[in-house]
Amino acid sequence: QTDIRSFNIYEVYNLSMYFCVMTLTGVGFGDVSPSGQFEVQLSTITMFVTGFVWAWVIANVVNVVNNLDAYFTYFQKLNDDLNMLMESRALGRSLQTRCR
Repeated sequence: QTDIRSFNIYEVYNLSMYFCVMTLTGVGFGDVSPSGQFEVQLSTITMFVTGFVWAWVIANVVNVVNNLDAYFTYFQKLNDDLNMLMESRALGRSLQTRCR
């Protein structure tokens, strides 16, 4: 066992970053853990990069699902533009309803 007082400031920071990234990315504590400072640093970087890649993949899947119906998206944009135009021209509610 190594006492915390035997670590220098870099090693404490390195282990702290490893713990934070491991906890926030949901990797968990698992059975296999890094033993040296280099392994801790490499694991931290790998988990951080993997977290960003996973977020990018999820964002692209959501984007594809949202754009499945291009005509509906175009219709919504036209409707939003019409609503903004009618509000900027201060049209009455009955005329706005008829225009829609």
